[in-house]
Amino acid sequence: MSKFFRVSRISWVLVLALLIVLPTIAGAQGEIPLTTKSDEARKIFLDARQKSENIRTDEAREIFSKAVEKDPNFALAHLYRAFTATSAMDFQKHLQHAVALAPKVSEGERLIIEATQADADNNPVKAVQLWEQLAQKFPNDKRTHYFLGAAHYGRDEDEKAIAEFDKAIKIDKDFAPTYNLLGYAHYEKGDYGKAEEAFKNYIRLVPSEANPYDSLADLYAKMGRHDEAITNYKKAVELNPKFAFSQRKIGDNLVFMDKYEEGREAYRKAMAIETTPSGKLTDMAAIAGSYVYEGKHPQALAEGEKILQMATKEGLPEWQAGTHSANCDIYIETGNLDKAELSLMEYRKVVTSSNLSPALKENFTKHALFDEAVIAAKRKDFDKAMVKAGEYKAKIEAGKDPKEMENHHALVGRIHFEKSDYGKAIEHLKQANQENPYTLYLLAVSESKAGDKARADELFKKVANWNEDSLNYAFVRSKAVMAVKKT
Repeated sequence: MSKFFRVSRISWVLVLALLIVLPTIAGAQGEIPLTTKSDEARKIFLDARQKSENIRTDEAREIFSKAVEKDPNFALAHLYRAFTATSAMDFQKHLQHAVALAPKVSEGERLIIEATQADADNNPVKAVQLWEQLAQKFPNDKRTHYFLGAAHYGRDEDEKAIAEFDKAIKIDKDFAPTYNLLGYAHYEKGDYGKAEEAFKNYIRLVPSEANPYDSLADLYAKMGRHDEAITNYKKAVELNPKFAFSQRKIGDNLVFMDKYEEGREAYRKAMAIETTPSGKLTDMAAIAGSYVYEGKHPQALAEGEKILQMATKEGLPEWQAGTHSANCDIYIETGNLDKAELSLMEYRKVVTSSNLSPALKENFTKHALFDEAVIAAKRKDFDKAMVKAGEYKAKIEAGKDPKEMENHHALVGRIHFEKSDYGKAIEHLKQANQENPYTLYLLAVSESKAGDKARADELFKKVANWNEDSLNYAFVRSKAVMAVKKT
């Protein structure tokens, strides 16, 4: 979503209807039917779904709302409206409508709603199990395999994801969205040739849509082919002048080319395109992040204050909390630990007083513990740091996502790094998420300090060429580039 924080991807599918409870409008043979009282609502929904699948989110949001107006008991219309939400609170509101309708609809609808609720409740393991049940019940529906694949993709289970996408393609070789996520799954595996092939098939199927060019551009950006990436992002914006995130990514690539002011100008153009406060805040966060890449942290913090003002005005607590968290991280990186603690205090105030869901509050609370442990380690209070790391681990163990244990290893590895215990740091950092460039940078430094220069050089090069925007990358990119130049 932004340089400052990410939101989880949520998957969805269509559903089976109960003939007795509600009239059913059947789909093609083998597909999950739609359940609605209104044929007009169904037609509106299908139009919105197509736009949603082509990443025309603003248009889809408006049309899903019309479907709900035509049939207030149309559970899937409520659910899809949640997927096009403009804020955390907007998402919660529409998801709750779908949840309230779940006892009154078909088993298929209940499964999809429960899977979405499981994702929202930080229980992706249960969500995957529910998607699997749905795919087993409807093995000839391309979307069941597409969304099960998307769920595996979200868990970094790329081989399983690819297997499901292949099933979807066998059912319908012209179902364009499948090629999009298939391309990203190969991208994540580092198989750029297969990723490019998938994205070019995506373009072939929907050449007049913007998103296929954006996806191909993402691949070229990752490969360091920034001029080609920018060309494709521009093509996306030409096809859909409202495609703000392609315009934003033009800015990302300019920043990766060290053209910081040009990048910020691209972000300002994106901001002018945006139609929602969250979209504009995302572009403002990109501007702030560009200053971090440039090493101009005071300017980044000044931009953060602008974000806080707008987020407060618009009533977006997730943005307020996320920005306080980002400010905390910036202060930690610059060694201003007193101000880091003040930002952390403001972060907690926002989360505690907000109407965010319990699951989101729990996520924010865990992140605050992580930062508190890092601050303690930076102060060389390693006993306190390890106590906080223990509290963090206990919260993970009390949750429902064992994959989060990677974050615990990242934290403990970072504490040992601050202690200059590079052997222990390496032990834990290797068990952390290897898709986090900050973790990889600390691992590279630790390997260098432990005497494995070849491994360190390999990791420094990987980080220097990461080319995926995030605040974590902004912190370490220039350091990694400098390390590569010294080899």
